[in-house]
Amino acid sequence: MTMDSDVLDEGLRRIATTGPEFSRGLSNHAPMAAEALVRLGRADTVHPWLDGYLRRLNDAPWPSDRVTDQTWRDALGKPGRVADWEVYFRDQIGGQPWRDVLVGWWPRLLPGLVAAGTHGVIRTCHAARSLAVAGTAERRDELARGLAYWAASYRELPGTTRTAGHLDLTAAIAGLPVAAGPPAPGLITDGLAAGLAAEPGFDAAAAALRPPADVATDLRDLAGAFARVFLAYGREAPIALLHAVTATVATRSVLPLLPDELARPTYDGLWRVGAALYAVYAGGVTAEPLPASAPPSQDTVTEQAVATGDEHAIKLTEACLRLHAETSDPLLLHAAARASELLG
Repeated sequence: MTMDSDVLDEGLRRIATTGPEFSRGLSNHAPMAAEALVRLGRADTVHPWLDGYLRRLNDAPWPSDRVTDQTWRDALGKPGRVADWEVYFRDQIGGQPWRDVLVGWWPRLLPGLVAAGTHGVIRTCHAARSLAVAGTAERRDELARGLAYWAASYRELPGTTRTAGHLDLTAAIAGLPVAAGPPAPGLITDGLAAGLAAEPGFDAAAAALRPPADVATDLRDLAGAFARVFLAYGREAPIALLHAVTATVATRSVLPLLPDELARPTYDGLWRVGAALYAVYAGGVTAEPLPASAPPSQDTVTEQAVATGDEHAIKLTEACLRLHAETSDPLLLHAAARASELLG
């Protein structure tokens, strides 16, 4: 095991005693940010960053009742059952290969991609992709916590979307209805639910996107398109809009772990969530022109993100650099720099 892997596992042991949320519904980003810092080549910063961040968190809740194969539906979407879900998933992962647990639960949880403002699926995916590198006990336990958070915070957006049209991404995003003004302050999931309920034309507009030809490639392009949305509209609501990028990239990174038949519904679900974030959180915002200057270097945006200490800037930078390694799109570097500018 490499030294960086040791640092991540040590960090996960420190995080294990903390709850999934703090401060009235904010998600605990510690495991996601720690894994992202290691991916960015800055494992040396994981423990100093945790020293500050852990002081903000609550202790992990205690289990109260068992979740079983027969009763899990009753516990779905009940945040107070998160500790019960963690026990259930730890038992599941202890009794069979962790990938089988991930594959078995993916289609059950997929309709609730928006759970906890997408942090359920993001935390799950950060854990799963780290497990694909090293199958340590710490990472198996973190996968159990990620799945538990996704299940306990499970929530579906109103309506449904299956891509069935002929529009490319640019045209489909341009055709989405946008709220007249920003949503009321509050958690992302609540803002999306209220915003879509007030916009009956959203489903038809979202369905106008053409189906994916190759899901891995189309998810890459989807994340790139929402990075442009973030640059154009993100100054007013950066945290909400950047999740259209981080959720898509995190999920794409575990696509090889999932069977082919789950790829298309995963794409459609991520498009719907990203489209909803744009439709609701770009409301009342005048688009900025996309940067035309030369972008900062990869090293520069990494150091900027680390210097902010902000968990969202760190995660978005890792996501953008992951995409940039494939596409060399300079706007991805600009998006990473913008996140550090706005959140630092």
